[in-house]
Amino acid sequence: MAAVRPIPQQSIIECIPPASEIADLRILGKDLNFIQAMTKRADDLTTQALSATDYSQLVKITDSFSKLTDRAEAKTKTLKELANDSNPLTEVNNSAELLEKVQLLAQVLETKTQELSGLYSSNENSLLENYGGSVTELINRVDSINNPNEVVSVFPEIETLLKAISENAQYINNNPKAQELLTKVKELSSSYSDKADQYTDSFMSEMGSQIALLNQKITGLKGNIDFLSSNSTIQNHLEQLSQIREQVNASASIYKNYPGARDMIYNLDTLSISTHAKVKDMSESNEIVSGLMPYINDPEALSRAVKEAAIRTDVSTVENVLMPLVNKANELSIKVNELAGLYESGNYSDIKVRAVASFDKTVERLDRQYISIRSTDPEALAANISEYANDVGSSINSIRSVNPESQIQHFSSMASRVGDSITTSDFTLFVNNVISIPGDVMMSSRNCVDAAFKDFTREFGSNIEAFFDPLMFFLVWLERLLLSTPWPVFLGVAGILAWLGARSIKVSISVMLAFFAIGFLDMWDPMISTVTMISAATLLCLTLGMPLGVWMSKSNRAQSIITPVLDIMQTIPPFVYLIPVVMMLGIGKVPGLIAVCIYAMPPIVRLTNLGIRLVDKEAMEAADAFGATYTQRLFMVQIPLALPNIFAGINQTIMMALAMVVIASMIGVAGLGLPVLTGCSKSIFINGYAKWTCNRCLSSYIR
Repeated sequence: MAAVRPIPQQSIIECIPPASEIADLRILGKDLNFIQAMTKRADDLTTQALSATDYSQLVKITDSFSKLTDRAEAKTKTLKELANDSNPLTEVNNSAELLEKVQLLAQVLETKTQELSGLYSSNENSLLENYGGSVTELINRVDSINNPNEVVSVFPEIETLLKAISENAQYINNNPKAQELLTKVKELSSSYSDKADQYTDSFMSEMGSQIALLNQKITGLKGNIDFLSSNSTIQNHLEQLSQIREQVNASASIYKNYPGARDMIYNLDTLSISTHAKVKDMSESNEIVSGLMPYINDPEALSRAVKEAAIRTDVSTVENVLMPLVNKANELSIKVNELAGLYESGNYSDIKVRAVASFDKTVERLDRQYISIRSTDPEALAANISEYANDVGSSINSIRSVNPESQIQHFSSMASRVGDSITTSDFTLFVNNVISIPGDVMMSSRNCVDAAFKDFTREFGSNIEAFFDPLMFFLVWLERLLLSTPWPVFLGVAGILAWLGARSIKVSISVMLAFFAIGFLDMWDPMISTVTMISAATLLCLTLGMPLGVWMSKSNRAQSIITPVLDIMQTIPPFVYLIPVVMMLGIGKVPGLIAVCIYAMPPIVRLTNLGIRLVDKEAMEAADAFGATYTQRLFMVQIPLALPNIFAGINQTIMMALAMVVIASMIGVAGLGLPVLTGCSKSIFINGYAKWTCNRCLSSYIR
């Protein structure tokens, strides 16, 4: 027998110090990498600034400088630690070196900005002149528009220009002429909107005519589907259908907002589905008839083959043509011969069903394209131009200018921000980091906790499961007893119990009918599993809960201890109970029963305590006067008088146990909860799928 090496046991207490040391080393390594990367980045930006020959290059370098500064502020704690002489990392790299590099970068940028300031002025004037001239030209072109197509054709130029102005607003917004440009942009947007409004009706009318013509062609092709009788007619039909699809696809952006566009897409989709179904039916008819030809001289075998084809397929030829002749041997043979000749002359064997199916998928994607594509009708384009004009206004009025004076001030402020990050007070750092725990420590500690828990389950898991074996045995025994009970006997017992509880024939009959309906719906076995779980949970809750309630009624200290526990049990979401139970015991009946009991026990404990405390003091004094013992007072006076509250607690316990059935099914508890859980998951999938396939599903159903 091979020797087995035991798994080393490690206490979490022993594991935490090494984890902390490893985490400290990782943190130190990250800090060193951070300061080195920041210093190198500042050096690289300085080199780029020294070699810059264009003002726009300095602007890009400034943006990178801003990101470096933001990063430094985010790592204030690291920068401060690396400015401390007691930190060993300062011998390699320290914050003072980084600050020197940043200050040098700011000085170089300031010098280069002053040196290239003339380029900024010429670039600013050039941009304003070009943008102003372009906007004026476009205003004139918009004013001369006299048909909807021109409204659409001029849009790309306006869009490109307004986007360029927004992107370069920081170069021109410090100039007084920028407001004049903004006024022209608003005038352009207003003129375009007016022209779009003017021609929207005629545009929509034209689109309506085109869509009506397409619908007419689609309707005509739908009528031709039943007359497809050969491969050549199919190819001709597909060519016409392809032309329609290409036009619909090419005009998607201009058709999108027309009210009848979606109906047209639906009609085209329906036509494509019907075409695919017809072609598939023709191909399968040819295959079936070809398979029947060997039996043409054997009427009995031919009849059997036709019947088998009718069972296995839903081909129209078999259902509508051959099956009516299945008992007429001669006529059936003649018809099969006739069909074989017809299919051969129509070249049915050359029909390519896969190609038609692929084409059908391209038509299917049109619906999603019409949802996602941007509309190019005049009204939608005018709205886009208005939005771009607003973006230009926001950029000119709010974005920071990159003129030399503003840039120089910005360089100084960024260097100061890095310096402030290094000299941040300890109190500020404490406030910012007091609630944070280093991620490496948490990760290492979590690994230790996981290892310790695994060791615990390996060591004591079998003992814990053995402790709950009697409970498992009781559950299995009770379920087998109920399953072996004949259903009439079960219904009779249920009716008797209902009558004893309610003293009402109507209630008893209703209970019996309800159980009968469950059996009629083929849910008898899951129902028995649920009844077993609820019964066992209720008995266990009563066994543990009533003594706790009695103890709480006799001891205020016990009540003060148990009440917060009950509050927690009722406050925590039911799903949370499943986690520790499954971790300890896995999935199955016993973990589910424990979870149900934890969730359902508080009502019986609370109401038992309340009922006994509400017992009339005079009744207790009378019992004492008769010399009753504690046990006699409890069982003959207090509990009988507290029964209304106790029964209310039992009722609430049963209700809460029922509420936990579906949740417990997630950990393998059989019963009525499992079909509900399965149904919910299927409904979620079907609902999500139906959101984009509704029209197609309806078309398939109609077909």
